[in-house]
Amino acid sequence: MKGEEVRRRTYMILPAGGTGQHAVHHGTFAHPLKARVVDSEDRTPVTELPVTFAWDTMSQQALFEGAQETVTVLTDPQGYAETPPLVAGDAAGTASFAVTAAGAPPVRVDITVDR
Repeated sequence: MKGEEVRRRTYMILPAGGTGQHAVHHGTFAHPLKARVVDSEDRTPVTELPVTFAWDTMSQQALFEGAQETVTVLTDPQGYAETPPLVAGDAAGTASFAVTAAGAPPVRVDITVDR
């Protein structure tokens, strides 16, 4: 196939739920974090792609159920990836999570622990 360019697929991660929410210390956040991965050119959903949600702040303000700082989940047929429940820690403030997937620039999402 001389002369044809092979296009490397690139993706976009779009926050799709759970960001910006609040919980009291030691409480469970009402919604999991959710992201959607789409093809950056034609916006079609990307299925069965591992997406990692990693805690990205200096103090333990929120962890995934089971005291996990990082979880990796696969996107569904519509391109959505959803975390297990999040549990607030002792410290009040903003907890940031980096959302990453192969072929996509990372995205940061924030949640808040209230006193």
